[in-house]
Amino acid sequence: MYDMDQLLTMLTIEKARQLRFRGGRPPVIVSEDEERSLQGPPITGEDVVRLLRSMASSRQMRDLRECGAVQFIYTTRGRSPFLVRARMEDENVVFDVS
Repeated sequence: MYDMDQLLTMLTIEKARQLRFRGGRPPVIVSEDEERSLQGPPITGEDVVRLLRSMASSRQMRDLRECGAVQFIYTTRGRSPFLVRARMEDENVVFDVS
């Protein structure tokens, strides 16, 4: 199972541009010149929601359901802020962190 804190640490250490989360495939890390899936199992739609909820407030999750998209800054102690962009694609939540 993927842990958002570990994934954000990897994003920072690798100086990657973005992490992408879509149900049915492993998270994808995007660097300057390549896009690669992380080694590990695909994440489910429920995993995507769980990972997003670990960063989003109740209000942000409600805005996502009501408006179909939400964008916010996620900050955690000792790290630079991350931009989170989440949206609905059909009935599924997808999101990116950069």
